[in-house]
Amino acid sequence: MLSRLIAAFCIIDDALQALGHTDHPQAKTPASAILTLALLAALEFGGKHNKALAFAKDLGLFTHVPSPSRFNRRLHALYPLLLPLLHLLAQVWKNLYQAQAYALD
Repeated sequence: MLSRLIAAFCIIDDALQALGHTDHPQAKTPASAILTLALLAALEFGGKHNKALAFAKDLGLFTHVPSPSRFNRRLHALYPLLLPLLHLLAQVWKNLYQAQAYALD
């Protein structure tokens, strides 16, 4: 799970940079971390943001994990970027998993 999460963060961060997205100078948590936390909530915690935020805070995944309220505000502000990035992640994972070879006994 952690390796997928790290890969997702890297892909999202690179995609946001390629799109020219810049965070507000006072933002403590980058947009790529917010979107990665939303993905973590969707994939591992049934969409429960509070559990994903607590998990990330307990493991120290990011330097600053926002409060649930601030997380929701930031996520809603990033909504226009969410669907294209999810589509990009789906394509990347699809290509990665097609490249794997399986041996059956």
